[in-house]
Amino acid sequence: MASLTETAYYTRRTINWVILAMIAYIVLRILWSVFVTVFLIIFPPKPPPPNHAFSVLPAVKFPKTASPSAQLTFRLETITGILPKASESANVYFMPKTPANLLALTKTQEFAKRLQFDPTPIQETKNIYRFDDPESPIRKLRYDIVSNNFILRYLFEQDTGLFLEKNLPLEPAARAEAKSLLQTYNLYPDDLANGSETVSFLKLSAGKLVPTTSLSQADAVRIDFFRKPVGNSAILTPFPNEGHVAIIFSGSSNNKKHIWQWAYTFWPIDYTTIGTYGLKTPSQAWQELQSGGGFIARYPTTGTNVTVRNISIGYYDSFEPQTYLQPIFVFEGDGGFLSYVPAVAPPWIEQ
Repeated sequence: MASLTETAYYTRRTINWVILAMIAYIVLRILWSVFVTVFLIIFPPKPPPPNHAFSVLPAVKFPKTASPSAQLTFRLETITGILPKASESANVYFMPKTPANLLALTKTQEFAKRLQFDPTPIQETKNIYRFDDPESPIRKLRYDIVSNNFILRYLFEQDTGLFLEKNLPLEPAARAEAKSLLQTYNLYPDDLANGSETVSFLKLSAGKLVPTTSLSQADAVRIDFFRKPVGNSAILTPFPNEGHVAIIFSGSSNNKKHIWQWAYTFWPIDYTTIGTYGLKTPSQAWQELQSGGGFIARYPTTGTNVTVRNISIGYYDSFEPQTYLQPIFVFEGDGGFLSYVPAVAPPWIEQ
């Protein structure tokens, strides 16, 4: 039978070994975690192959008035001096169409009435209806009863006395007023609420509104709304300075004259219905741009010689209805230059 001294001795040894074992386990676990992290950084796992869930995609719909990029001469000067690496694939998102609704016209009439238009519709096409304001004949509303897109327009060109009123809202007030207007009519979905907006000042010149830098010189203030990005990729419009949702306010105290224009075009995106597609290489997109295949979203102010500084992946949101939100290569350069090239690789996009 072991003495108390021997029992205490072996107990202390056991405790020591248990402590050493726990320390060794913790150290080995930390080292293993560091090893796995470093290994994944050096040898990242390959993404799953594209599933081409929507089969062949329709061609990206750039404006028909697009000018060919072949009119320009390009030079590449990125930070690294070479074309950047890009992902081999990207998500494509389904854009559902709004189904026809028997109550659509009735709801549109209610909307027109809230905006103080005569609710009696004037049919222009199968889906487009116009509403007039009998008290102000130069105020019009055109509404697509299927897509629920519309444009409200006050023909300010025919009301020269309007420009004597210069009580324009300051930038914060203009933002707040525009957001409130959208919220009031339930036209502020998460895509816009979590996106961004820009404020610009406009002045009348030769019968048209043109940008100006100062509120004191302005006759109107414009607020453009843009969708939230998809991950790190921006959603871009054909005219990058203009959002599909835009409101122009005047300085008039008359409610009917205060909104000169309210343009609303919003195509829903189903972020849960996704397909993955292989992309062109940056080299292929660069060659396509040089050969005249790119859409020039913004011409440079520096002439026809373009220095491209940055290349990234974005998504294209057309003014026209499209079935899918597709990725594009975005080329940015000096003088404000901006161009788009469709990113999905053949043969998975219509030519």
